Amino acid sequence: MRMKHHRRAKILALVILIILIAATVFDVNHLNSSAGDLNLSTTSATQSSNKQAPVAVAPSPCVSNTLAELIVVGINERHLWACAFSVTAYSTPVVTGYSGLAADITPVGNYQIFAKETDLNLTGSDGVSTWNDHVSYWMPFLFNKYGAYGFHDATWRTPAQFGNISPSSPNASHGCVEMPLAGAQWLFNWSSVGTQIKIEQSV
Repeated sequence: MRMKHHRRAKILALVILIILIAATVFDVNHLNSSAGDLNLSTTSATQSSNKQAPVAVAPSPCVSNTLAELIVVGINERHLWACAFSVTAYSTPVVTGYSGLAADITPVGNYQIFAKETDLNLTGSDGVSTWNDHVSYWMPFLFNKYGAYGFHDATWRTPAQFGNISPSSPNASHGCVEMPLAGAQWLFNWSSVGTQIKIEQSV
């Protein structure tokens, strides 16, 4: 009788121990699951707060082009595209003319490159200031009462300035389309005298 009671006590203790272990495992799993959910929520919130609005990239105007060589400049976009038919052969940010002075406005319209020169000094005056700037590549497309307008490199500018100077800023160009040195070199080698140019306020 005493042995039976002892055996029952052992069985009861074993059952209680199993119940306690099962309860502990359940609580741990539940805690880990909750922590996982918390970590997931925190990660999602962090990723959401770290997301930045995508930078708007101007679409290439080359898609509808039918010419073998066309240079397109968007003044508002501060960008130049070189089109080989519908293919964008090259594109680069640029600096265009200062809209605050008539002589410095980059003229909107259709033009052609009428000369190609290297290693020269561009001199001029807009009635407010004068300049004498050395350029490695010069591709003029217009000559009017204010002087010559063209594409050229502008090594006096930092790379970050191209594409980031508003035409309303006095730090814009004197009317020419200024390019990074590598871009001006590429355009000089790719284009021909007679290459068509389209300059638009906005493409």
